[in-house]
Amino acid sequence: MKKTLFIATVIFVLFILFVLFLFLSNSRRREVAPSPVVLPIPTESQIAPTATPPPLNQEEPLIEQIIDRLPVSTEKYDIEYLSLTNTFVITIKESPFAENSELARQWFLQNGFSSTEGLNILYNSYEWVE
Repeated sequence: MKKTLFIATVIFVLFILFVLFLFLSNSRRREVAPSPVVLPIPTESQIAPTATPPPLNQEEPLIEQIIDRLPVSTEKYDIEYLSLTNTFVITIKESPFAENSELARQWFLQNGFSSTEGLNILYNSYEWVE
């Protein structure tokens, strides 16, 4: 009888220690919310102004030649290409937004495209551009 009581007491104490261990280990593992990452808003273009591009080669696909000419930077806009999403990104740097967006669109027409329809173009601007 004493042996059974001793074994039961040891098992009970081990069970209590196990529960305490679980309780204490969970209280130490509090979920910490990740701090938000603040990205600075660019105040000026990071793209160097571009020189005059070479003439178009009729043997290469036009889209590849246009991509090779990028990035383009002027005082009013930047044009970049994101290959991962197959997107042309036009960043308008000065007001008025509509006029400078049209100038950026005209760049594509001046460089060999007959239209910008069908191109994946994303327009964005600095905060103060209206």
